[in-house]
Amino acid sequence: MRWIPARAAALLLLGVWSASDAAAQSASGITREDIQRGVTVESRLRRDYEPPGVRLGGFRLDGTLDIGGGYDDNILGLKRNSRSDGFADQAGSVRLQSDWTTHAVGLVGNFDARQYISRSEFDWVDYDIGAFGRYDVNATTNVEARYTHYRDHLDVYSYDVQTAGIFRPVPYTSDEVQASGNTRFNRFGLLGNVLYRTYRFEDVDFNGVRNRISLNDFDTLIGTVGTSYAFAPGRYANLIVRLQDISYTNSISRGRDSFTWQVLGGVTYDFDGVWQGRLAIGWQERSYNDPTLKNFSGPAVEGELSWAPTLLTTVRFNVARTIEESIRFNAVSFNRTQGGAAVDHEFLRNLILTADARADYREYQSPTQTALDGLFSLQARYLVNRNVSLVGNYTYTRRFEATGGFPEFSRNLVSLRVRLAL
Repeated sequence: MRWIPARAAALLLLGVWSASDAAAQSASGITREDIQRGVTVESRLRRDYEPPGVRLGGFRLDGTLDIGGGYDDNILGLKRNSRSDGFADQAGSVRLQSDWTTHAVGLVGNFDARQYISRSEFDWVDYDIGAFGRYDVNATTNVEARYTHYRDHLDVYSYDVQTAGIFRPVPYTSDEVQASGNTRFNRFGLLGNVLYRTYRFEDVDFNGVRNRISLNDFDTLIGTVGTSYAFAPGRYANLIVRLQDISYTNSISRGRDSFTWQVLGGVTYDFDGVWQGRLAIGWQERSYNDPTLKNFSGPAVEGELSWAPTLLTTVRFNVARTIEESIRFNAVSFNRTQGGAAVDHEFLRNLILTADARADYREYQSPTQTALDGLFSLQARYLVNRNVSLVGNYTYTRRFEATGGFPEFSRNLVSLRVRLAL
């Protein structure tokens, strides 16, 4: 009975909620918490389908395991001489976290792996494992520390990988240590964050040639200070200052060492509970240790917008413009502009549909090159019960523009996974 959620929302806005209304919404599975401001299709709890987890004293253990497979019609990301193959997928996650009223500690682990049926050289295994702790000084002040170890990879069809002359996944490991704190003084808020992260790339063999990707190993230190002013409930003005130092570990690459500063100002705004967004615009500049390398500078943008036209649909928009490192020997960094829109729709209480469209534009300064990639994906998530769900995905990737002699291409990928949850 789809009229109940809309009626419940109207009653909540009017401040009217009778016993008969409560009984009706309980029968439909819609609760008062489901229609609070800020609740989206993804964040809404589905109490009949939420995995129960395992209670261990003052802790809760949650975990998932995905098993499935699919088909990739262009594993190399090429216009000509493309290769297709089927694959098997496995993924999982585990999280042990305290459920204390104050403070928090926890352990988190995730993995994702793929094995191709006939082209094992394209197999990859990603994982991360970490721990965190938060100390609540009072209701408005806390400090937090995190450590995470990653193993990840750069995809074959990445423009940065292909222009480096590599048509293989590029694995790397990374260690990240992060400390942050925030507090509030009446209407003013203050946030501080320090992040240190290492990147260690593995050398890759392609066509009998050893590609020394490890020469691009680097460490980065990022410090961020942010302030906010609340001029109304849910409405803030923000100012962010971010500094980044990048240091390469190999002496042959030390000229690529750089320092970046970034200043952004913007707002976080809850318009009416239906529209909510955050937008920050500013300027960023990166200078290099090697004086022959031209500095990077330009606008910096971070933005997110959420629109809930109904209780059953959420539309999300995002945009970002950053400066990022390249693994190429002839290109140090590039400007990256990303943007997209996604729609989440609760077709049934236990069937969630998602459509996502994104664009990724890269601008290299020396040599002057550009690339524009687009991605469109569809996902259907069917919740069988609290412990079992089915996840189907279709992804279409297309390179609309590329310079430097690299052709455009398209790629179709379909997959189906069974998800088991604690």
